[in-house]
Amino acid sequence: MDVWIVAKTRRGTRACIGAITADGQSVRLVAANQEIDPRAGMDYAVGQTWDVDIRPDRTVQPPHVENVFVFSKKRRPNFNDIEQIIERHMPPRCGGPEQLFDGLCQTTNAGALFLAERTGIPGYSTMFWRPDQPLPLDRTGQRLRYRYPLSGGGCTLTYVGFQEPLPVIPAGALLRVSLSHWWRPPEMPNGELRCYAQLSGWF
Repeated sequence: MDVWIVAKTRRGTRACIGAITADGQSVRLVAANQEIDPRAGMDYAVGQTWDVDIRPDRTVQPPHVENVFVFSKKRRPNFNDIEQIIERHMPPRCGGPEQLFDGLCQTTNAGALFLAERTGIPGYSTMFWRPDQPLPLDRTGQRLRYRYPLSGGGCTLTYVGFQEPLPVIPAGALLRVSLSHWWRPPEMPNGELRCYAQLSGWF
């Protein structure tokens, strides 16, 4: 099956790969041998086309329903306009952060956007967004974040992509946004599991 690569997200020494299939489905390509391949996913690049043998991951936990295992892959000629593919198959939501993930995002005291089961989870974990405000880069924490301006300091998405960070992402830019896997701090074993909003890149 042909897929178009639309996102490449850092995950330790590996990369998490987002793609759109020829029939318009959003998928997350997971190498079948990822447990023994410390560089899994690194050979893909955004904008490329690949022919992949994929099979569904029967163990997926919502909202991460896009996961599929890749058993073999082969490069194909690239499609010249990846934005056209995105607009056709996964039209972006436009506006503020309330447009993200069915409006279910909450914010931490520091402004980080996240989802939790207590407030509901969407049926998907990847989407595209055109923000209606510029997003300045915030370097004050341990991780790079982009901040949507709101009263009280705004809200942030962690940047996990491979592109060189922009000082400011302009309003209206086409962004790929995803949800992290369920996580809670190791020192809080009984704490609430959360999925945090992440920015994979822009077009």
